[in-house]
Amino acid sequence: MKRRTFVMTATAALAAPAFVHAQAKPEVSKLGIGFGLDPVFAPHIVAMEKGWLREAGFTDIATPSFTSGALAGEALIADQIQLWTPGNLPPISMANSGVPAVVLGTNCIATQAEQLVVRNDANVTKPEDLYKIRIGLLAGSTASATLHILAKHYKLDESKLQVVNMPPPEQLAGLTNNNIQALLCWQPWAHNALRLGNTTMLHSGTTSGFAANKGAKVQVSATRSLFVASEAFVRKNPIATRTLMAILVRAQKYVATAANRAEVIDLVAQKTRQDKALVEAIWGDYDFNPAFDDAYVADMDALGAYLVASGRLRSARSPLDYTFTDPVAAADGALVKRAGRWKA
Repeated sequence: MKRRTFVMTATAALAAPAFVHAQAKPEVSKLGIGFGLDPVFAPHIVAMEKGWLREAGFTDIATPSFTSGALAGEALIADQIQLWTPGNLPPISMANSGVPAVVLGTNCIATQAEQLVVRNDANVTKPEDLYKIRIGLLAGSTASATLHILAKHYKLDESKLQVVNMPPPEQLAGLTNNNIQALLCWQPWAHNALRLGNTTMLHSGTTSGFAANKGAKVQVSATRSLFVASEAFVRKNPIATRTLMAILVRAQKYVATAANRAEVIDLVAQKTRQDKALVEAIWGDYDFNPAFDDAYVADMDALGAYLVASGRLRSARSPLDYTFTDPVAAADGALVKRAGRWKA
């Protein structure tokens, strides 16, 4: 586990939102936020750099990173971190397996960020052509779910697809040396694959690149980045939970405002140590939309169905059973169109 502590900038004190001052002091001042070097952490970065967390009473903030989702999930349940922001597949699996974790919100919708990139010399133009190539992806991740949904939509026999399990860096190397002919991965790996120059995006999570329906809107990814906490933390710290979510919703709105785009990209590039041009290139693939709506339920149900189809779950509960919408509703009631049934 890598541990990092954010140093607030001189601009931090300038932008503390008024609602923070109006709330009661949270039960805890120390906050562990599972962090990653990824643009999806833009709201977290804004909340910290603007000083909103500190002004609200979270004066000791640590941002450890983890080498796997499993380790981060364990840290959450062990109260080593209090906020986890994974893709939606792990918390769905955990909640349906009896692990006491609860979804507090959607950080961003990342369906567009998952992309199937293929070598041009593989001559893949129609869905059935996928049978003749090797596809690199990280087995068990949201990429597996996306391939499952893609196969189902285009009526492919999933058992005939040649999947090679490998992490993203190996996917890129494999695509370069023709060990695999396609990769299905999230950003920035899909962007890097397209920069090889002899590749094409065959399908994004939302749009087809197949010849017969090129440009058609076809959603094959249900990937979201979620805010997740342990049930114990939420029950023990209701003010902290409500305050934290109010700040994150505020930060999401700030990040999603077009007028703030350049500033936020600068912050993300600086704090994640990524090239600014890269962050700019993939920025549009993320939708920082905190709404609990039909789309939220549909995406969560789609991944639950994948987990059942792949044998990882016997059945999947409604996501609303382990979703706590009260804190987001307190921040902005209009964001909650589908109320969660989990209660503290």
